[in-house]
Amino acid sequence: MKKEEILEKSKKENKNKDMYCIQVEAKGANYAGITMLLLAFIYYIYEIFTGKGSNPALYSIITIYNAVLYGYKAIKIKEKRGLSIATSVIWGLLTVMLVLSYFKVI
Repeated sequence: MKKEEILEKSKKENKNKDMYCIQVEAKGANYAGITMLLLAFIYYIYEIFTGKGSNPALYSIITIYNAVLYGYKAIKIKEKRGLSIATSVIWGLLTVMLVLSYFKVI
């Protein structure tokens, strides 16, 4: 195969996106998730120490993001699938607990 043919097939598979752009977007999503978790942790600690109580609705949004992220990764990437599935399940359970807590079910 020629270099041009390989490039054309790659563009078709990636819907005409450059691989570098795809990697940059993925890395940006990872950094966004980490930043979101850090900010949520800061809010949580602040709410505890100021006596304002916690906001389970806010934290459920953050946990569902991670549950979906790791679940999608487990579906799409075959290697190391077990860790992604386990992580997704843990985040999913935490999401359910926070939603139930928000609606005062538990």
